[in-house]
Amino acid sequence: MLFDESNRRHAAETQDSQTPRRARILLIYAAIFELISAATAAMMLCPCDSVGIHDHYAISLVAIAALFGIAAAFLVYRLMRRDTGATAFLKALGALAIVACALFAELTAAMYAVAWLARPR
Repeated sequence: MLFDESNRRHAAETQDSQTPRRARILLIYAAIFELISAATAAMMLCPCDSVGIHDHYAISLVAIAALFGIAAAFLVYRLMRRDTGATAFLKALGALAIVACALFAELTAAMYAVAWLARPR
């Protein structure tokens, strides 16, 4: 019925049960963004033109960036887990590809921003 109190209570309970789920998904998206940003920051600190066996500083920064990227890919994989159309291997590969593309785009934008800030005036 239109004025039935039980229908309104059920609708309110359904909406309240969706709120924590939405907040959790929003927190996962924020964590993915932060992990990709941390990987980009580690790569920006790295003297990448001198990565080699003898430069332990560069190797450690690249390893830290890789760990941040793998953690972000794991969170993306957890979000993709509900999709039943692909195997676990394809979901993992897709998650790694998504994070790699996001990291590349953010690193490219950061490098252009640094170059723009360092231009002579």
